[in-house]
Amino acid sequence: MNPLQKHVDRLFAGYPATGRIRELKEEILGNLEAKAADYMAGGMEYEQAVQAATASLSRIDGLIDESPQIYVNRYRLDLLQKTLFFTLILWILTIPLRMIERTPLSFLFLVLVLLLGILYLVLNSVWRGRALEVTAPRNLHVARRRSRMVWLLWGLFILVTLLAITALRFGSNIWFGHQVKIGGPYQFAVLGIQYAKPFLTILIPLAFQASTTLISKHEAGELE
Repeated sequence: MNPLQKHVDRLFAGYPATGRIRELKEEILGNLEAKAADYMAGGMEYEQAVQAATASLSRIDGLIDESPQIYVNRYRLDLLQKTLFFTLILWILTIPLRMIERTPLSFLFLVLVLLLGILYLVLNSVWRGRALEVTAPRNLHVARRRSRMVWLLWGLFILVTLLAITALRFGSNIWFGHQVKIGGPYQFAVLGIQYAKPFLTILIPLAFQASTTLISKHEAGELE
């Protein structure tokens, strides 16, 4: 592959392949090729010209519009649909919990599924025609940073929660050097559920990540 093409692909590695990004990539590649040709016309060897051209552009952060116009209502509907799908999966996963212990989790997720489903059907019937063409800016950089922060906070929450469960269940045995005992398959299942419950909150960071991904998908002009 053309070394200049490799360099451009590396610069854009973290960006979605939207029409706007493809156009910018082609423009930058053309500029680098022209610059390399100028260097060679001045007496440089090809490899030196390529190195000089690539060294002249090491970052593209300031070249990309981080607040593109998106079809905001399409974006909201798609985000709501994905959140509904995630919630439905979590509801299905919590159904077996009722056979082991009495927990309202399955019921709560079912209620959330119904509320999100009703909201999606209502908005899908309201936002039609011109309503789907409404555009508004969304800051992609802020969305990415917010998504990373939510994942970090969720990871810390999981760590603290698992440590707290371990301390409450086994702290006394560990502190006094007693053997940790689990009385049978049922108690093992109950313990496993206690450790698994915190992971059901993954719905929150997944929704934030989806909101970031969908900004590029619903960029104005991409769906035409």
